Amino acid sequence: MLKRIWHFCGSVKVTFWLLLIIAFSLALGSYYIKYNPQIFKNLSHSLFQDWFRHHGQYYPEKIWWLVMLLVSLFALGINTGICTLNRLMSLFSKQKQISTKIFFLKIIPSLTHICFLAMLSGHLLSMISGYNEELPVEAGVKTSLPTKADIEILKQNCDYYLSPEPIKGSLKQCTVSLKLQMQGETTQKQISFLHPLYWQGYSFHLGMDKRSSKSPELKISIKRDPGIRLILFGFTVLILLMVWYFPQINKNIKGG
Repeated sequence: MLKRIWHFCGSVKVTFWLLLIIAFSLALGSYYIKYNPQIFKNLSHSLFQDWFRHHGQYYPEKIWWLVMLLVSLFALGINTGICTLNRLMSLFSKQKQISTKIFFLKIIPSLTHICFLAMLSGHLLSMISGYNEELPVEAGVKTSLPTKADIEILKQNCDYYLSPEPIKGSLKQCTVSLKLQMQGETTQKQISFLHPLYWQGYSFHLGMDKRSSKSPELKISIKRDPGIRLILFGFTVLILLMVWYFPQINKNIKGG
């Protein structure tokens, strides 16, 4: 019985249906997000459980697709893991019967699945843990981080285009000065559009709530993303595997 369940969970047919459900969930999600921005606008700036507690739980009829998507992605992770493990066991049992090069060529697809699982796990970790906060840019605004660090906004300075005439007076760039304190040490840093700050495992990004040439409503997004290393590791290894794999496959086809 357990063997049948194991093979069912790792079957390609299950993979196909899960991918179909995920695509359907994403299509539905694009509709719900477009017409309900007030519900979902904070999702990208909050941990999932915080967003669900303050917003999502009050609109079950509008977030059901998101639950279906998350469950499907989790099931896809299990399906991919079982499928990969079955493939690896089969390959290692035949390792002595094939050449080393052929063995590596056959094992690469399974390794790419492992990279996919690493990236999926990284996204899950980022979604439910870490730190995510937004600060309005006003002189004197302060906040404390979980690592006993204190942040204070000192001042902001915005530059505007003086020419040519069509964009004269439009916002060019804004710079915000920050005072960072941790364990008795104080330092001052600056951030601006497209020039984030990385400090003590946190990233600081400058953005705007309201796009206005005269009085931009600036905000600073402070994030700590524990899953980024898994995502970057999986993506880097995946690229390296593909760089080696495809030339070898082409070489074998031409040689054959």
